[in-house]
Amino acid sequence: RDFHTNHLLRMSGICAVTEQLARSAAGMRSATGRAGTIAATDAIVAALAVVSDDPVVLTSDPSDIRALVDTVSQSVTVARV
Repeated sequence: RDFHTNHLLRMSGICAVTEQLARSAAGMRSATGRAGTIAATDAIVAALAVVSDDPVVLTSDPSDIRALVDTVSQSVTVARV
């Protein structure tokens, strides 16, 4: 019944939000010039993506994630779902 959800969760990893990751996310969020309109959660996801190998971020709102990852030189694939 929850096959697709369970399959996605098995393929996903759970990562701790360290102080270093949080600081990186905050810096990216500030660098967009839109810190007041971009969710901290999106910033954490983007910060984690930029330190990952071949990152792909699936999101219903790609504009905020793109704005965040555009503040750094790492390439991140962002796809709307």
